[in-house]
Amino acid sequence: MYKDVLADFPALDEARRFTEDKLKQIRSALDSELKNSPHKEKITIVTVGSYGRGEASESSDLDLYILFDSDRDAEDVIGTELGNLQKILDSYVPTETGSTGTFGADVCIRFTNILSNIGGKDDTNADITRRLLFLLEGTWLYGEARFRQYRQDLLARYIKPNGSDGKLARFLLNDIIRYYRTIATDFEYKVSDQQQEWGLRQVKLRFSRKILYFSGIVAVAETADLAQRQTLEKIGEWFDCQGLEKIYRASPELSQTRQVLQLYECFLEQISNPDTRQALEQLQKEERDRCRPYCELREKGNELSDVLAEWLRVQYPDEHQIHQALLF
Repeated sequence: MYKDVLADFPALDEARRFTEDKLKQIRSALDSELKNSPHKEKITIVTVGSYGRGEASESSDLDLYILFDSDRDAEDVIGTELGNLQKILDSYVPTETGSTGTFGADVCIRFTNILSNIGGKDDTNADITRRLLFLLEGTWLYGEARFRQYRQDLLARYIKPNGSDGKLARFLLNDIIRYYRTIATDFEYKVSDQQQEWGLRQVKLRFSRKILYFSGIVAVAETADLAQRQTLEKIGEWFDCQGLEKIYRASPELSQTRQVLQLYECFLEQISNPDTRQALEQLQKEERDRCRPYCELREKGNELSDVLAEWLRVQYPDEHQIHQALLF
């Protein structure tokens, strides 16, 4: 049903079709490359970002990392495979991935890196980012069955079978909130201290990052009244959906749902335009009020915040646990 609705939103629909087609090609190529590898059952490749959200275009990069199930160093064991994978991925998505080191075909970690130490002193920004994006917008490039099992194992880390029934998953919700605030704080560090580009990053913070966060809230809220075992099962189904799809699935009839889609359509349409995207990429903070596309998107981003807040109030009655949990 959600795909049918996207027919009314050309930019969203085009991005979905582009992403699905490209992922199909990449998955097939990776499967062919690794089919004879003796280590293929230990390799899972995860993608997040625009390809995870179903919003990719020719200008998108491919944010990914590799989960390698071994105590040995990946470079020593699957060095040849990693080199070949890099060539394949570059041939399908030539846009260079960001330079933070969090993502890339050379980033190989064990699943325990993101499963352990949640909230502890060894829970690094990179681990938080990989963990939450794995849940909120991740999909598989290779190793679908392992990807799904890893996700369920991660959710089981947050939602204990012996927990209190009828209570929302606060541990998960708190980590989602923490990650969103980390994104906002990290933005200031990157543009102020590291002098990274400001305009496009700021616009994404107002749209895609906001939907990422809100869709996580929706998944938690929609499973609030279930027994813990049911919560663990059902919340996995919610994370099968991409961000906007979660919002639509939760309440397709709300007028605010359509408003959210319309506002996001404007955002995606703008950043898909090569001239607009270039203008935003080159935009300096001091020049923002003289950049018409940015001013328009800033206004739409503020409107999106208002609509999402209203959506939350209308969708869930005052006594719903989500309202207090977001504050305390």
